[in-house]
Parts: sequence; structure tokens; C-alpha cells
Amino acid sequence: MGKFGLIGKGLEYSYSVPIHQMFGNYTYELLETSEEELESRLRDHDYDGFNVTLPYKQKVIDYCDEISPEALATGSVNTIIREFGKLKGYNTDYFGFCYLLDRNEIDVTGKKCLILGSGGVSHTVRQVLKDRKAADIAIASRTGGLNYDNIYEKAKDAEIIINTTPVGMYPDNGRSLIDIREFPHCCGAVDVIYNPDKTWFILDAMSHDIPCAGGISMLVAEIKQASELFQQKEISDDDIDTAIYEIRSQKLNYILIGMPGAGKTYLGGQMAKARNRDFYDLDTCIEKNEGMSRRKIIKEKGEDYFRNKETECLRRLCKKNGIIIAAGSGIVTRKANYSLMKQNGRIIWIKRDLDKFEIDDYSPEPEELKKLYDERADLYDSWSDYFIDNNQEL
Repeated sequence: MGKFGLIGKGLEYSYSVPIHQMFGNYTYELLETSEEELESRLRDHDYDGFNVTLPYKQKVIDYCDEISPEALATGSVNTIIREFGKLKGYNTDYFGFCYLLDRNEIDVTGKKCLILGSGGVSHTVRQVLKDRKAADIAIASRTGGLNYDNIYEKAKDAEIIINTTPVGMYPDNGRSLIDIREFPHCCGAVDVIYNPDKTWFILDAMSHDIPCAGGISMLVAEIKQASELFQQKEISDDDIDTAIYEIRSQKLNYILIGMPGAGKTYLGGQMAKARNRDFYDLDTCIEKNEGMSRRKIIKEKGEDYFRNKETECLRRLCKKNGIIIAAGSGIVTRKANYSLMKQNGRIIWIKRDLDKFEIDDYSPEPEELKKLYDERADLYDSWSDYFIDNNQEL
């Protein structure tokens, strides 16, 4: 079977273990490793090989006895195999990034490309762009000649922009190095980050109708090739899409939106039980934090205060993976909430006819309910990825 592991720092949020389990029957562990431990970790013969992530993709080269052509060309190693006591370094990120571009139909040939970041993944991305005949390749870093202070001045004509930095990665969601509006010729945006599913950079591109892709397809593809090396056998490329679907199904949140009384809380709870997921009712979370009911919060502190707390609570919850959230009916009244939900989730509209709403003492009057529905129905429709018809027993 073999025993393998991922060497790096900050690995607690990695998806690598479940993805490797999809491709093979071998032991795979997350190996949090300090710089002082790096050499001893690599020399540990209990392991038959490793994947390598930040910040060691270049450092491990010094410990490899052999280097594959791709690793040599990119100056970056992310997979190591122990063969007859020697360590051989490979670069499967190259295949992964190619797969990402192809799967998302992002053509870099003849384009002016801008890479954000100068680390190990940046080297691999640069080599792919070079091999695919990009017209020009610029690399921005914090301290280089092209940096984030002069990037709008010096790289304004970029057509394809690729983020290879960890900026915007969980748990620091909601950050981006650039404002994509400052690049009027941009026709493609790529982020190698896979958690969250859509970084703020990718959401920014989406909001401007720019073709874009997050890093999950790159991650799964490079793991597939690493798994082939671990097992010394071929795995069909068709299995990559299957694994992408499975890991996203596990990790993406489901966020239920809709009118008060439509059944969001009940259905959310039932979905959570069926899928063995944690469930959160957004209004209940706010009420717990504030120590008073939703109605009392709005009455005493105003609706703006409540909506601010709603967004704060949503921001915290939507960083999580694989949970189910029942949102308040007014969640769609603030545009910013859409991006918070979409970064890591699928939005489901719970549709129910007005005459079937579950009414209690806290429900709006029928006339007010009808007015709210007329104001919000188009928003529910445009925000949602799917809907559930809750007009009959499910």
C-alpha cells in the first residue's frame, strides 16, 4: 500500500487527504514541518514519498538525489518518491495548472500575462505560460521592480492575471492584491487557491463577467499525477472531474434563502441530518450573540444595526466548509452578502406560495408579506443556483 504525506506549514485546512483517498488505497498524512525538521522528515524511511507545499517547494531540491525534467525547468518540486533509498523530485503542479487552463478554456497563447507572486508555484506557472507561447510574462511581488504599488502603472495592459500568492486563502478570506477594474484588457483570471472555492479575486472577476477559475481543478489534477507516481500506475484523466465533483460536494456550503415561513429552517435542519452536516440558522446565531430576539433588536437598535450584524455573522459562517445555513429573508437586501455566500457555497431558494406560508405571532401581516415577496422575488431568483419547490410534502 505504501505510506505518504504532505510536508508544509499551515496544513490544517488542506483537502489533500480526502482527494488522495479518492485515487488510491494507501496511507496519506498531513505532516506539519518546521524548517529545522525538514531534512529529518525527508530522511524518514517510514515514508515512501511526499507531497510538498508552501514554503518548501524550492528548499527540498537541495535534498533530492534526482530531479525530473519538469521540476528542473520550473525550479520547483512538489512530489518526492523514495526509490532504492534515494529521493527523486517531481513537479506535478505543471500538469495541474495545464489541466486548470484547459478545463476552464483559458487560452494564454499570444496574451500578455501577469503573475501575482514569485514563489514556487509562480515558477511553475511561468514555465507553463512560456511553453504555451504567452506573448509576455510579467511577475509582480512585494519588493520587486514590478510590485503592488506600481502594478496599475506598469502592468495595466495585462490580459491574463494569475494569483499564485496565499492572499485571500482561508482563514483570511475576503482579501485580494488587486482591483481587477484597473485592468481594462483583462480577459482571464486564475487563482491557484482552492479554499475558499472562489477567492475575492475570482469573485471580482465574476462580477465583471471575466472568464475565471479557482484552484480546485489544479489541486485535484496535480494530486492525481502524484498518486500515479506513488502507486506506479496510470489513472484515467476522467477520474479528475469525478474527484473535483466529489470534493466540492463535500466542502461547499448550502445556503437556503427565501421568504419568512417558506420552510428554510425546517428544510435546512432535515438536509443537515441527512448529510451529517452542521446546521446554522442565521437569525438564531444573531439572537444568541445579541441576547435578544430579532424583533427586539430591530425595534431597539434599528434595522441597519440588525443588517450589519447579519452580514458579520454571515461572513464568519461562510468561511466554514460543508455546512448548511438558513439565511434570513432579508439577506438579499445587501449586495455584499451575495459574494460572502458564493465564495464557498451554493445558494438554494426555498420557494413556497404565499398562501402556504407558516404563519406565527412574529410573521408579517399578509399585505406586508405580499409586498416583501414582490420586492425580493427577483433577487431570490437571481442569487440562487437552485430552487426547492416547498409547496408539497417532501
